[in-house]
Amino acid sequence: MKRLRQILAYPVMALSGLGVVCSFIFTAVSLAGYPAEKSTVRLLFPGVFILGLPTIFFMNALTADFKQRDAWKAALRACPHWMRLTAWVIIGLVFVSFFLPVVWGNKPGSFTASFTLFPSDFYAIFFGVAYSTIHADRFDARRRCLNGHRISLLAKFCEECGAPAAPEPMVEPRD
Repeated sequence: MKRLRQILAYPVMALSGLGVVCSFIFTAVSLAGYPAEKSTVRLLFPGVFILGLPTIFFMNALTADFKQRDAWKAALRACPHWMRLTAWVIIGLVFVSFFLPVVWGNKPGSFTASFTLFPSDFYAIFFGVAYSTIHADRFDARRRCLNGHRISLLAKFCEECGAPAAPEPMVEPRD
């Protein structure tokens, strides 16, 4: 089952990346003064539901041994820092674009470009969870304390010797 999840994660990751890029392209076109066609928008939103289902299964597998409060840490644990940061920046950007019209005296969401930007939130999260599904085993195996003992995934200190967890390497090692 684990191997099937990893195989399925590759197309989910590719389609999610494509969804983020398309969402930003449609938003840029909309900002340039060419409103998005209904047919282009119809491409973005069904993908959220289609890719959301396998992502739910991926998240359930990645977070099964963790408390609810650590779910996002567990689900995105194998993602590099820049990838997690990018996902949160995209979420913040969509939030700002949705509520920015209120500053100008309009209704929230009246900015048409925010409509095409909205799916990028989901696609960014789907991409990170799929990436983490592919790389979680390798990430989990290299978690160690400063003395070299293996430690649990979100532990800050070693259960064996009490030493702090070793910092995560900035660059993922190549096999």
